[in-house]
Amino acid sequence: MKKLLPFLLCAFLCLASFTVISQTDFMNVLEKKLENYTNNYPEKIFVHTDKPFYSTEDNLWYTAYLVNGISHQKSEKSKIVHVELIDNKDSIVANRKLYVQNTSVAGDFKIGKDWKSGTYTLRAYTKYMKNHENDYFFQQQIPIYAVAIQDSISETLPQQPVKTPEIYEKPKKLAKPTLNFYPEGGYLINDTQNKVAFEIKDNEHEISLTGTIKDNTGQEILTFKTLEMGLGSFLLIPEKGKTYYASIQIDGNEVRYPLPKTLDKGYVLNTTNTGQHIIINIGSTMETGLQGTYLIAHERGRLLHNYYEETTKSNHIIKIATKELNNGIINITLFDKNAKPVAQRLVFIDNPEKNLNVTVSKPSNKFNSRKQVTLKLKVQDNNGISVPSSLSMAIRDLKAYPYNHRTGNIESWLLLNSDLKGTIKNPGYFFEKKEELKRRYLLDLVMMTKGWRRFTWQELMESNTDTLEFSPEKGLYISGVTKELKKPYAEHSSPTRLTFFGKTIIQEPIQQSDSLGKFKFGPYIFFDSIPVLLEARMDHFKSTKRKSRNIVILVDKERRKSTLKSDVFFNPANNTIEKERRIENFIKVTKYIKEEQFKYDQEILQLSEVTLVAKRKTEQEKREDEMNSLTDYGEPVMGQRLDVLNDYIAPGSYSAFDIVSRMNGISAYGDSIYMRRGNNPAKIVLDGLEVDGSFLRVINGDEISFIDILSGSDAATFSNAGGGVVALYSNSGNVGSRNIKRKPGIIDFQAEGFYTARQFYKPDHINGFEEMNRIDLRTTLHWEPTIRITEKGDAEISFFTSDIKSDYLIEIQGISDSGIPIHATDTFVVE
Repeated sequence: MKKLLPFLLCAFLCLASFTVISQTDFMNVLEKKLENYTNNYPEKIFVHTDKPFYSTEDNLWYTAYLVNGISHQKSEKSKIVHVELIDNKDSIVANRKLYVQNTSVAGDFKIGKDWKSGTYTLRAYTKYMKNHENDYFFQQQIPIYAVAIQDSISETLPQQPVKTPEIYEKPKKLAKPTLNFYPEGGYLINDTQNKVAFEIKDNEHEISLTGTIKDNTGQEILTFKTLEMGLGSFLLIPEKGKTYYASIQIDGNEVRYPLPKTLDKGYVLNTTNTGQHIIINIGSTMETGLQGTYLIAHERGRLLHNYYEETTKSNHIIKIATKELNNGIINITLFDKNAKPVAQRLVFIDNPEKNLNVTVSKPSNKFNSRKQVTLKLKVQDNNGISVPSSLSMAIRDLKAYPYNHRTGNIESWLLLNSDLKGTIKNPGYFFEKKEELKRRYLLDLVMMTKGWRRFTWQELMESNTDTLEFSPEKGLYISGVTKELKKPYAEHSSPTRLTFFGKTIIQEPIQQSDSLGKFKFGPYIFFDSIPVLLEARMDHFKSTKRKSRNIVILVDKERRKSTLKSDVFFNPANNTIEKERRIENFIKVTKYIKEEQFKYDQEILQLSEVTLVAKRKTEQEKREDEMNSLTDYGEPVMGQRLDVLNDYIAPGSYSAFDIVSRMNGISAYGDSIYMRRGNNPAKIVLDGLEVDGSFLRVINGDEISFIDILSGSDAATFSNAGGGVVALYSNSGNVGSRNIKRKPGIIDFQAEGFYTARQFYKPDHINGFEEMNRIDLRTTLHWEPTIRITEKGDAEISFFTSDIKSDYLIEIQGISDSGIPIHATDTFVVE
């Protein structure tokens, strides 16, 4: 027995040593994963729009802010922001590709006259963000209303059925609300005081109710009551062997909601934010106490504090000073000795040392119509030192667009919504009066009822940045594939050459496409459009053999998916009757502006001595002109035209051959296409280059702009076209190429670069001659998309008031170079 004891002791020590080493390894791996997460940080986007909703024929002005998702400073990864406007049928109706030089970039959309009323979605993202779920995209619901001069307000607004009054109307039964409980840390532990937060909703609306907590014997333990937003909390000490439920009276009937099951043994994680410190109290009712547990606190992934407990003590208190912490959410997680997360708590930090002061200096609070106003903007820290910042500013009519201080802004989005699961309604409420105790308490309840959504610990441990599908975009690429012109159209490794024809001719070095024929030039930074010539050869460019040009070049097309899978929205639209009634003034003002503009236009027409000989072309006429300009024969006279780009549903689901074979009067046999009553196969031409049917099978339908079926005199413009001609014209290119022309071994087109935002209309009522007699009616009085605050201090913004006498809101949003979001408002009156 004496010999056996040393052996058992040695085995125990070895086992204990292995456990410690395993826990140490886990701690090292976890910290390394967090470090890797911060080094390969996610990105965030916020979009500041000039108004919350719009009418048809309106302009939607915006500024997109792209930041490092952890520090909220300038992102050094992506340089390209994609902004899309999506209708309620999930179709992208407009999109922009913007180049971000620093932190922000301006953009705009023109809302069409024929757009239908509805709630549209403004979506913004970088391709790098596509490595994660769509929840990480910025999404804002944008209501658009079709307001015509002849419309009445009642016709424009959704109508509610009018009920005939009755002597007695039976009261409606209350729907059973949803009630969820969230124990602090995650679990209810028996014989321990637990703080429990709860959230109650009726459908999707927070409601106020009073209830009681009872045990399984029906004994009442305590009462609880909701505060604002359907939130509340209570303290409970569960007893072993008992279960608990909440009892609520609805229409005189008791409705029961079970509380989460209790644990006999477990861990407790309590936190208190005193303002100066975060006090973390961790406890355990396990036999081994806290031994082997590991606590970690991080700020959006940046490690703040870690603690490993080696002893068997059952309680431990940790204090983290908030003085050096950034504003936002801190995630605190406790792991047990098996490296399993057993308790988690979110805490919101509002550090006064990190808040900035925005000052808007105005010459007066009241102005007359058509008067010049100059504003001076300052952004300063608590010591009065100017803080370099990027801002944008919108000034809008408060009567048309009433301002709700509870709506979100860049501060609430970056610090709150973008890091929490689900949608946070009325997020601006928590930032309006930060020092108010009630708001701080409700915000802490939000922390308890909403989970951290940036990552789970399992996702973090399994993450591998080496396998990311999408790399950060630094510029535009022109890529594609080279194939043999003859059957079987196999991919061919070819020397390729790219030439830009701008103000100066720039020719890129020759590169060899790979074994699959793939080539890629870039990245490039250019705006608007530029002529491009792309060439390829079978062998080399010095060859004089005609067969050396038997190469066809297919340029890659950027494919956009409009499907919205995320329910995370910035300021989600509230489609209640009250919401609709609040836009009545907007409808009135918009209708008035359109009527006055119509009257003014009619007066100008009557006074003008110039005879009108033309009318403004419709979008359809412009499209016809565009298609006709790409052909040598204009519009088909003895044939038909299919506008694939605008009139074909989901062309990307078919090949070009499938689309052609489905057209009227067309028959397909094998790889040949015949026209009705034709004995010979039709000639197939793609962008002027003769191909055959098998080649069309490798062309995706969404790469085709339009198709002309030609016969008779139209077909006579092509040689050897006795069987008619099928002429296809491309709409391809990953940089938005258009006007494509093909020849063997050559393709030239207009490559579209980054979008350049239009200038907001700024009338000059002092020096402008045209503005003297023209009416000036603007609901967005002024839009300044890019304002730069430097170390020197002020920025000046000048504009003229309009003819609309009203109260006006100045809303400023932006971010400092140090990563502090900025939001401020002010008002003035035009008399």
